[in-house]
Amino acid sequence: MTDCQVVGNLSIGSDNCYISINTSCNTESKLVCGTSVRFAGDIIQTVTVTGYATNIVHMKAPGKAGVSTTLTRKYDCDADQMRFICDGQGSSYVAGDVAGLASVITVGKTTDSFSASSASGPASVCMDTTQTDGLGLSYSGLPMSFTTSDGCTMLSVSIGKISGTFYLQSFNLNLSSGQIPVASYTLLRVI
Repeated sequence: MTDCQVVGNLSIGSDNCYISINTSCNTESKLVCGTSVRFAGDIIQTVTVTGYATNIVHMKAPGKAGVSTTLTRKYDCDADQMRFICDGQGSSYVAGDVAGLASVITVGKTTDSFSASSASGPASVCMDTTQTDGLGLSYSGLPMSFTTSDGCTMLSVSIGKISGTFYLQSFNLNLSSGQIPVASYTLLRVI
């Protein structure tokens, strides 16, 4: 039976302000070791979390930051379980004014960055700044701060019924002028 509640009444056991939380699962097929017979294997759970990075309205020029890691899934026949192989700190970027919330760990190059959209009207603020690209990201804001590692970056999550240790697959921070900054995460784990 599905439990229906009004989002504003959800009790998630956290003081952080979450905007959205979504989960999905898919079953990986696996081989019987030494044969070509496939059957249902481990379940990969994906959790996407969006929350406010601070509780202060951003009044400066817009900014953004992000990191993306490659998580390769491999079935370990000997241990009979799915494993993730990580590519290290992941590719990252910081552009514009991120209010000191994020920084690239290993700087690669700095390039020009431009972003403009009239979707919200012709008075929308455009971003004309520089972008620093590199490897790894250090993030000090809410709802979950982290620093990527040379191996897999793991985050401990406890949001209502979602609890455990997850692999960080991607992260994005968006600071729009006149709005509260927003952080978004995509996390994975084997259950």
